[in-house]
Amino acid sequence: MGKNQAYKAMQRSRLGSSSAAPDEVEDGMVDGSFHSPEWHAARLASLKTSHTITWEEYKKKQKEEEVRKGELEADKDRMMREYRAQLDAERAGKLAHGKNHSSSRSRRKKDKDRDLKKCSSKKRKLWLGFGNFKQW
Repeated sequence: MGKNQAYKAMQRSRLGSSSAAPDEVEDGMVDGSFHSPEWHAARLASLKTSHTITWEEYKKKQKEEEVRKGELEADKDRMMREYRAQLDAERAGKLAHGKNHSSSRSRRKKDKDRDLKKCSSKKRKLWLGFGNFKQW
């Protein structure tokens, strides 16, 4: 005897085989549900009036979502193109000054002169410290 058959036999012995209604067919199985017949009827009625959508409605809804996603992607692409154009314009403006811009050139030249003076004075001190070597 399998597990399921043993359980059914135990239910039959506990509830009695005469518990079936007159319009039901006695097949040896006991209705083990915990809900009343009224509840089952209400449940079946609620399932018949379900809120599920049909296949055509589902396909229409999916198409609408795809269109909406496409619009979002197009909007993102447009925003990215605008941002790139802005960056390119800023870059072109900075490059338009070129290397020969007067104020930046004079600053660089002064910095270069200072660096050369520092280096040459360090070399002189280094070579003078070793004795009678020639200055470079």
